[in-house]
Formats: sequence, structure tokens, C-alpha cells
Amino acid sequence: MIEDILTVMWKEGKGLLRYNNNRWKSVAILLTPLALFGIIFPIQFRHQWLTSGWSVAVAVITPLLLISSTIAESFAGERERHTLETLLASRLPDRAILFGKLLMSITFGWGMTLFLLLVSLVVVNILEWTGVFQIYQTSILWLDLAASLLMSGMVANLGLLISLRAPTVQNAAQTIMLMLFMPFLVLQAGVFLLPTFLPEESIQAMLGYMNAATIVQILLSLLLAANIGLLLGAMARFKRSKLILI
Repeated sequence: MIEDILTVMWKEGKGLLRYNNNRWKSVAILLTPLALFGIIFPIQFRHQWLTSGWSVAVAVITPLLLISSTIAESFAGERERHTLETLLASRLPDRAILFGKLLMSITFGWGMTLFLLLVSLVVVNILEWTGVFQIYQTSILWLDLAASLLMSGMVANLGLLISLRAPTVQNAAQTIMLMLFMPFLVLQAGVFLLPTFLPEESIQAMLGYMNAATIVQILLSLLLAANIGLLLGAMARFKRSKLILI
């Protein structure tokens, strides 16, 4: 089973950045967050980059951008290239195909995020060299690792679930972006509408019970729950007979 999963991961890795067969677009997908989050932001924030929540925001946004722009290819791309039938007719077990594609996307998103955080760390040390190599504040480092891994898993699971039944890559990509950004729109609307339904005193009292650590725990728990739910959904939806008929 493990060898089969690694086989699928190897296959996916070779074509991971084949974004509509456009190599330049694939390069841009990698270089844009690297330049912006790995170099420009650390230059702007310098030592504050290692002790504030800015790196956490980048650890969340980077896998979202990288995986959402490539995961649509996982099954919808195979369907467009007429290679899905060949893949499904192979000896590979269902779970090996599903987990191989999923783990490759997570490895790509999380790995690139960790590389970006390392690059930004080097940039800060070059600019703020004191004779001792500086590292991220411990709590920030653990939050970077956990948030980026959970976000990578959530986006990969969601993208895979959508790509399973999407007729085209474009359709899958549009649906993925809509599903990813819809919660942010709902949250923004809730922030504006909440004072309409609750008195300001009640809102302040509610916020008074919640500190930063509590909010972080809630958000990480929601991401973990989303990962589990989406993974179970993808496992239930992956049926060879139905995929061939689409």
C-alpha cells in the first residue's frame, strides 16, 4: 500500500506544476509568494517578523495560494487529458490513488511554506545580524508549523473533493476559489452585522472572555475538524465506477 502511494506521489510530483501546460505560469506561482512573503515582508518588518503574527498569516496564506492553484489538476486534469481511465484501470488500489494525490499536494504546500519561512528567517538575520543567529519566537514557530500544515491539509482535501467530480480544470478551480473565500466573506459580513443584533456591551463582554491563545485554539480546532470532515468526504466520494462514467 505504501509503495503504491509513493508511486502515485512520484507521478503527481512530476506533473505538479503543469498548470494548463504553462511553465511560465507555474514559475510565477512559486516566485510570487517567495518574493513577497520571503523577501519583501521580512525586509519591511525585520526583527518584528520573528516575534509577531505576520509570519503566521503568511504560513496560512502561502499553502492556500499554492495548493488552490494546482489541486484542481488532480482529477479534473486527468479527465481533460483522457488519462483518468488509464489511471483507474491500473492495479493501484483506490486508497493509494486518493492518498497519493492528497499527500503530494500537502507535501508541496507545506514544504514550500517551510522553505519560505526559512528564507525569510535568513533575510532577517542578514539585515539584523548581531553575531548570533536569531530564530522565531518559540510560540510563533509552533503556530507557523501547525497552522501551515492544517491549512495545507484543508485546501488539499477540499480541492481533491471538488476535482473528483468537476468536468474541467477551470470549473474545479473556480469552485475551489469560491469555497475557500466564501467563509471570509461570511465572516466579514458577520463583523458588520453583529452590532445590529447584539448590544455593544454584550459583544465586549464576549470578547473579554477570549484571549489570543483561546482564539488560536478555536481556529486550529476548526481547521482540524475541517480536515477530518473533508477527508472522510473525499474517501466516501471516490468511487472508480462513478469516476469513469463522468
